[in-house]
Amino acid sequence: NMSKYYELSEDTIKSFVDMYKKKSFFTEIKFDFIGCESQKSLIKITKIPDNYAMKLGKDLQVSINEDLFLKFDDESIDILYEQELDKVSINLDNGKIKMLKPDVNTFSSLISKYGFDKVSRANQVEVLSSGSDNPLEN
Repeated sequence: NMSKYYELSEDTIKSFVDMYKKKSFFTEIKFDFIGCESQKSLIKITKIPDNYAMKLGKDLQVSINEDLFLKFDDESIDILYEQELDKVSINLDNGKIKMLKPDVNTFSSLISKYGFDKVSRANQVEVLSSGSDNPLEN
């Protein structure tokens, strides 16, 4: 599968970094950023395997589809970024980083912050915009 990767714009990276800074992680996470035009979701964070992490000096890869970025309003982008960041878990004892599956707590903290409608809308827009034909036009 020929997925197209590209450099993200400074603005896109900054929008993510701003949200990351609002979350208080007790250790600094080093991110590698990449654009991916075939990605179905706005943002995906993945753990970089340890051997590459060491060479790159990065912990996690943040993959963003900038085409989708342009279709979202700022608040939906914040919600989707934060939702993805909530999956990042750091072990207090050894500083190891891992990605968790989202659970009820993840969503309830987002919902108490933004409200259910906005959270579900952000996630719906993501589903809608990844489809080939726009269901809103029919």
